[in-house]
Amino acid sequence: YGVTVPLSDEGRAFCMLYCLVGIPLTFFLFSSITDALLPWVTHAPIRYLQIYWGLSHNRAALLCCGGLAACTATLFFVLPAITLCLVERKWTFLQSLYYCFISLSTIGLGDYLPGRVQSQSMRLGLEFATSCYLVLGLVALLVVLESFWELQQVQALLRVFAGPHVREIKGLCLDEMVLGGDPWAGVSPVDGLQYMCPISTISPHLSDAPTAISAEERFILGPLQMSSSEKAASLSLHPDTSPDPPDQNS
Repeated sequence: YGVTVPLSDEGRAFCMLYCLVGIPLTFFLFSSITDALLPWVTHAPIRYLQIYWGLSHNRAALLCCGGLAACTATLFFVLPAITLCLVERKWTFLQSLYYCFISLSTIGLGDYLPGRVQSQSMRLGLEFATSCYLVLGLVALLVVLESFWELQQVQALLRVFAGPHVREIKGLCLDEMVLGGDPWAGVSPVDGLQYMCPISTISPHLSDAPTAISAEERFILGPLQMSSSEKAASLSLHPDTSPDPPDQNS
């Protein structure tokens, strides 16, 4: 906030080197935390709304993002502003809300700082609480932004300015995916390109060679439940060593 600043040349040089290393590591930490929270905070509720409420993916994503934005605004803007109004008697609600916005947007003007008139212990406690508030608030804002980034409306708006582009599809091969749309929402497969896994896929990496069956598996499954390929593999690995029956002509 511009309150604590280095005064010597050595302190300024250390501050620059520290920021060159610390800022990328902080961004990497926030990105890792955001990627770990997205499956639980965004993807899981969207699947729940699709399965149990029967909503389309786009409508479920809109509802989930709206609820996530409302919860974030309440927990990290409205409630902290009310708390600051109780702690700082001279601050109005608008001033407290302004401080929360300036802090979480990383602008940090420093014109409003809590704890200036309190005692030293009170000031240290407020600084620690502010640090925790900033870390949690920035993570929550990144999760909200990443959730809105996946909306079809946001992607369509970006294509207006950036032009059509091919997005990278991670984790799945194209031959294991099908092209789908949402006919109930008025989105054709051509208008909204969305890849999804089919109900049943056969991986091309599976080998066609027969798999060996152990003795325990043969005992459990029984000879009637074994497929022909498994029987062939079992016979090839364990040939019949019993003596041939005597020739009746001899």
